[in-house]
Amino acid sequence: MPDLREARLALIPVLAENSSYGYIGRTALMKYMYFLQTLRGLPLGYRFTLYSYGPFDSDVLADLGSAETLNAIDSEAVMYPGGYGYQIKPGNKAKWLKDRAAAFLDKHKSDVKWVADKFGSLTSPQLELVSTIIYVDREAAQMKEKLKLADLSNRVHEVKPHFTGAQIFSFAEGLAKDKLLQSVR
Repeated sequence: MPDLREARLALIPVLAENSSYGYIGRTALMKYMYFLQTLRGLPLGYRFTLYSYGPFDSDVLADLGSAETLNAIDSEAVMYPGGYGYQIKPGNKAKWLKDRAAAFLDKHKSDVKWVADKFGSLTSPQLELVSTIIYVDREAAQMKEKLKLADLSNRVHEVKPHFTGAQIFSFAEGLAKDKLLQSVR
């Protein structure tokens, strides 16, 4: 069994391979790791906190840097009409790293596929919003609060005022319908 760090590093090229684009960005990587840990229960050991663009743990970026140093991934800056971003693709040592973590990856193959299928079509802002809704929901659930969907949406709007109330409610409603929220009654 690989150590936790190897398993986390190996997930990075696997997440990129499971993307319909053949690559993922940094926002997607951060949110997919959050979803894998929070929604699917993978024992990744990250400690996410809420930052400007939703749940964040600097260890995810440290793992990305390590995976790049090992040549398990290639990360390239690309220009978009609204700025720049990154394309993270499997590197020439991806197979070597995945082989080292094969038992962990096999055990969680369906979880990775679920995250890719469920969230792979979302844009970076949508991933920010969805992950923040889940984060606020989990905080409320931890405090044993039972919220109405509108109350959860209002809390998220306080944190993310650049999203409309209707956008927040719509995504929260979808998450509730999929039984991914814990505090909503």
